[in-house]
Amino acid sequence: MSGTDAAQRRTDAAYPLKTDAAYRLQDDMLDEAARLGRTLVPRVDAFRARQRDDGTVPDPKDADRRGLAVLKDEAADWFAAHGRSAQADALAADVDDWLAAGLDTPPHFARSRDALTAPADGDWAAFLAPVQTTNSVPPVGRRLEFFLVRRKEPDALPELAVHYPHPKNNCQATVLLAGSEGLREGNCIVFFPENVAAHDKVTEQKYAIFFFNKFRRIHEQFALPSAQAVLTPDSVPQDSAGLDPGVCYQARSVWGYLHDYFHHQGRWPLDRHVKLKMNWFIGLLEELKVDARTALACHTDALVPYAGEQIAMILLERMFRYPLDAHAVRNFDAGTGVFLFSWLRGHGALVADGAGLLRLDQERMIDALRELVDTIEGMEAAVQTPAEYRSAARELVRTLLRPGAEGDRYAFTDDQQTLLRARERLAALPPLHFAPAEL
Repeated sequence: MSGTDAAQRRTDAAYPLKTDAAYRLQDDMLDEAARLGRTLVPRVDAFRARQRDDGTVPDPKDADRRGLAVLKDEAADWFAAHGRSAQADALAADVDDWLAAGLDTPPHFARSRDALTAPADGDWAAFLAPVQTTNSVPPVGRRLEFFLVRRKEPDALPELAVHYPHPKNNCQATVLLAGSEGLREGNCIVFFPENVAAHDKVTEQKYAIFFFNKFRRIHEQFALPSAQAVLTPDSVPQDSAGLDPGVCYQARSVWGYLHDYFHHQGRWPLDRHVKLKMNWFIGLLEELKVDARTALACHTDALVPYAGEQIAMILLERMFRYPLDAHAVRNFDAGTGVFLFSWLRGHGALVADGAGLLRLDQERMIDALRELVDTIEGMEAAVQTPAEYRSAARELVRTLLRPGAEGDRYAFTDDQQTLLRARERLAALPPLHFAPAEL
C-alpha cells in the first residue's frame, strides 16, 4: 500500500519509536493511585459485589447502608481535598437520595454524571458512581465503580488536528491510574455519560473517556489469535502485533481521534443527531462508516501517522474480536464485525484458501471499504427524514445480517460462524488484570 508506506515513513521520522522505559509514566498521582488502591477501591469492590446488574442491592442490610455511607464520606472528602468540590457535593447528594429511597431501588446518579468535566490534556480526572462497564469481567451491570485517570493525548495530535480539525472533540485518551474491579479487570476501555446509572436520558455527550493503556494486551490476547484461527498465516495483518506499549498507545489514540472526527462529518453528523444515531441499525452503519473512513485516510494520506498499525487494529478488532462476545447476536459492536466480514467476503477481499482458512487480500479490502463508505453515505444522502433514515438503515443492514430469534438482533449464517472458531478457547482464558498506569 503506497499511501500506508508513505505515512509510515513519515511517522518513523517525525515520531521515532521510543523504548519501553522512555514511555513509563512519570506521574505525580501514582502515589495517590496506590493509596486509593489500598483504601477507597477495596470498599468500592466490596459494595459492588452486593449489587445486581441494575445496580440495586437485594435485601439490603444495615451493613450495606453503613458501608455506602462511609464510602461516600471518604470519597467526598477526597474529591474536595483535591479541588473537585462540585463532584464531592454531587456524590454526597446522590448517595443520600439513594439511601433515603432504599438500596433495593435502582440508583440515580445524574448529579455525579453531570458534575464530571473532561480533563485537559495532562490533567487528571476521577469518578465514583454505579456504572455499566462494557466488556468487563462478568457479572457486568450498573455497579459501583471508581476510576482515576490521567489524560494523555497522542504526540501527533496537534499537527493531525490541523488537517483533521474536530469541531467538538469531546473524547479523551487516558491512562488508567487506579480503578475498581469492573475497570481494573476485563476488556472495558470506555466510559460515557450514558453508562452512569440514572433515571433520565443523556441528550449531550460532554465527555467520552477511553482507557487506551488497556488496549494493547486486549488486542494481543483476543483479536490477533482470533484472526489467526480464520486467516491464512501470510494474510493475517501484522502491523499491530508486538508493538512497544507506548507506540501502541499512541497509535490507538490517533485511531480514537480520527474515528470521532469522522463521526462529526457528513450529512447526519453525530453531534446534531445523537438520539437518532442510537438506533441499532443506524448506529451499526455509523460505526462501520467512520472506521472505514479512518482506514482509508490511513491508506491515502501521508500526513496520518501510525497508518499501518491503525488499519490492522481496525480490521482485527472490529471483525475478529467483537464477534467473540458471548451474546454477539445482541451485541452492537459484534454486529458491525459480522456485517464487515460478509461485506468483505462479497467483495472478494476474503476468499477460501482450500485449507479451511480464508485469505485476506488487502488491496481488495481497501476497495471494499471505499465502496462501503460510498454505499452508506449514498443511503444517508438519499433520505430526508429520521423515519426514512431508520428504514433505509435497517434495509441495508438486513442485506447481510439476517433476522434472529426473539430478542436477538440477528443470526449467524453458516459462513459467518467462521468468525467464532476461537471463541471457546479464548473465552476460557483468565480475565486480564491491569496494574495501575500500565502501558
